[in-house]
Amino acid sequence: MRSVHDVRNPAIVAEHLSKIYQVLTGPDSLLASGARWIMRRSRPPRIVNALNDVSLSVARGESIGVVGPNGAGKSTLLKIVAGITTPTSGAVRVCGRIASQLALGCGFHPFLSGRENVFLQGTILGMTNREVRRNIEEIIAYAGLEEMIDHPLWTYSTGMIARLGFSIAVFVDFDVLLLDEALSAGDAGFRQRCAEALRGFRARGATMLVVSHGSENLRELCDRVAWIDHGAVRMIGASREVLSRYEEAQRAAKPQLTGSAAAS
Repeated sequence: MRSVHDVRNPAIVAEHLSKIYQVLTGPDSLLASGARWIMRRSRPPRIVNALNDVSLSVARGESIGVVGPNGAGKSTLLKIVAGITTPTSGAVRVCGRIASQLALGCGFHPFLSGRENVFLQGTILGMTNREVRRNIEEIIAYAGLEEMIDHPLWTYSTGMIARLGFSIAVFVDFDVLLLDEALSAGDAGFRQRCAEALRGFRARGATMLVVSHGSENLRELCDRVAWIDHGAVRMIGASREVLSRYEEAQRAAKPQLTGSAAAS
């Protein structure tokens, strides 16, 4: 059953978000470095516009997917909504308790065991120690990490860390869920459990903002999709329409092999 979206009282409102990073360029030549030292001039940083005037409103109970090529600004948008980073300009408002699974290992400590990290991440997401203790065995089983849970996190594979992070989020009592590529974590069985959990969240009226390269998952799970390219919103609309346009653009941008290259 689809949830009823409360458009009059949105869960997420992002208004004219921009995010600018200053990135140091590569090393100078010896001659250029000497000239800069003599003239007392530092090397100017390179300016990266990760987001450029992005506005988005998500109704309560609505599921919105975010797509775009690598470096488009998708993860930056989710980090701003989650409060992990602040925008250079613009504002964002989120109503309700947030659960997030964003950058791989975000909120984890590599030298703590998986079990200790469940308590650490659970606390970050707003769970009490009593809630974590009550759910920890189910969290471990959901992630399929019974044999590794007491080993330090630095011994885990990237897929295992992603599975643990998503499994913790499943057991958080949240209003808004932010996910960055969680549907690509783990094996096929775990991805199926992720999809089933997201369908359950949607049925109970949770608000979801999901970044994924898996178009089929977004078609099934999301009411709308936002297509972001070079830090700006290129299109927002019904999932199937936006994803079809995005896939067409991806195919058109893909280089075509010809002649001997195609034959090989």
